Amino acid sequence: MGGHCIGVDPFYLARCAQDRGHHPEIILAGRRINDQMGPWIAGRIAAGLAPASKVLVLGLTFKENVPDLRNSKVVDVIAELRRLGHQVDVHDPFADPAEAMGEYSETLMPSLDGAGGYDCLIGAVPHAPYLGFSAESFETLLRPGGLVADVKGMWRAMDIPDTLRIWRL
Repeated sequence: MGGHCIGVDPFYLARCAQDRGHHPEIILAGRRINDQMGPWIAGRIAAGLAPASKVLVLGLTFKENVPDLRNSKVVDVIAELRRLGHQVDVHDPFADPAEAMGEYSETLMPSLDGAGGYDCLIGAVPHAPYLGFSAESFETLLRPGGLVADVKGMWRAMDIPDTLRIWRL
């Protein structure tokens, strides 16, 4: 969904092409599509939720197992879910809480200990700790009938409990 260079390099390439008299339609169209992916994903997830649902987003960094928050597209998913009226909590064991607050005004949960009662859990970044989730992890975090939104396919091989719903990209 994003990364620190993905958002910049296509525009740099497009500018260089334009400076040489070319119109890079495909590059610019690709950027427009990528820029709309966050709201699009949020809309698909929200379609499976009741109004004002409680949502837990797992991962904020742009890539798994790194602390780099630059140009993370997860923030677009979060912003759209909030705009749609959902309560969103965010956990990321690799992100620096001060940087998340400074860059995105986002408060990170310090831990998942004691967390639960969510209507939806979004697997946004496949950090190693999330790959180790078990069926019990989902049942602890989610209410019965809750939605597991596996955006990155990190739980594709896992049997999600029958008491929960699953949405995959």
